Amino acid sequence: MIELVFWTCVVLILYHHVGYPIAIRAIAARCGRKPPVSTEEPAVSHSVTIIVPAHNEEAVIAAKIRNLSRLDYPRDRLTIVLALDGCTDGTAAIAQSFAGRTDGLDLRIVEYAGNIGKVAVLNEQIGKARSDLIALSDASALLEPQALSRAVRHFGRSSVGVVCPTYALVRPGSEGERAYWAYQTRVKAAEGAVGAPMGAHGSFYLFRRDMWEPLPPDTINDDFVLPMRIVLRGYDAVYDPGIVATELETSTARQDFRRRIRIGAGNLQQVLHLPGLADPRRPGIAFAFLSGKALRAFMPFLLLMAAVLLPVLAMREGGFYIPASAGEAVIGAAAFAGYFGVPRTMPRHARWAGYFVQGHAAGFIGALILLCGLQGQAWKMSAAAKAKA
Repeated sequence: MIELVFWTCVVLILYHHVGYPIAIRAIAARCGRKPPVSTEEPAVSHSVTIIVPAHNEEAVIAAKIRNLSRLDYPRDRLTIVLALDGCTDGTAAIAQSFAGRTDGLDLRIVEYAGNIGKVAVLNEQIGKARSDLIALSDASALLEPQALSRAVRHFGRSSVGVVCPTYALVRPGSEGERAYWAYQTRVKAAEGAVGAPMGAHGSFYLFRRDMWEPLPPDTINDDFVLPMRIVLRGYDAVYDPGIVATELETSTARQDFRRRIRIGAGNLQQVLHLPGLADPRRPGIAFAFLSGKALRAFMPFLLLMAAVLLPVLAMREGGFYIPASAGEAVIGAAAFAGYFGVPRTMPRHARWAGYFVQGHAAGFIGALILLCGLQGQAWKMSAAAKAKA
């Protein structure tokens, strides 16, 4: 029985990390759809509101405003809302200094006295918007001048409800982070071709305003829940690798670990809240959801079970399980060394292994936090806390 449980875990782990990426990309290459993008400007452009929620972003807010002012899109159809969520640094002063200096851009700065949280900010600001389309973008993400106009062209098809650009890092915090995001973008592109990308990159994505409904206050991964609720209503989500949102900030190992704790909790929450994505009547979406996001939510538990059972089998059965158990110890040591800042002299594969273990350890902690009902204010990390990280 112990061997059966162990090998069941191993098969599911290998399927999720190796089998599924190969399968989804093979299906996408063979029979995936590639939504056309018109190269001509539409006769009438959709009106767009870009909402940028920001909390203590003084290091990047000026670059963000300058970047948005360079977007090649009709000014009379574009509104920018900077929603400053209880900032205690110089973010508001820097943003206000741009008033009247954006060459006709409709820039609106909304300041919240207290930190009410991103979901509350989004619900209020999207609710107030009256444009055809809403774009959400992180303060630390920069766009190419043509990014918005290219994204909007996809909405020329009435079936499209969400458009998800791809994501790039100016400077990855680690080799593991670089490899992880390269893997994520390849998988999302394949998911988009087969059914729908499983969530958007929060750095930048767009959706139809009339398809939006307020997010539950306890939503963790809003960039998954919001777009996938629109997909559940029967609309298409497009993943366009030709549009890139570039992340300026570089995370330290500890910041990245805390971020992944939050994502891990969100992975489990979204599986519990959006089971309709597994509807077999939309097989491509169901396959991507069950094999990707749903299995990812339970992966930390499968990995932990396999890790605990392996040394037990090594002691009871010997043979193959002994070197396998030694390998497990080496991977664990690499993860420990990577997290606590050992100089980057370890082999690349060891660093990848370390990032892999750290990510799932964070996912396990996040899932426990969610199951124990402890999330609450845990997701609001102040700038001071980030600095200490």
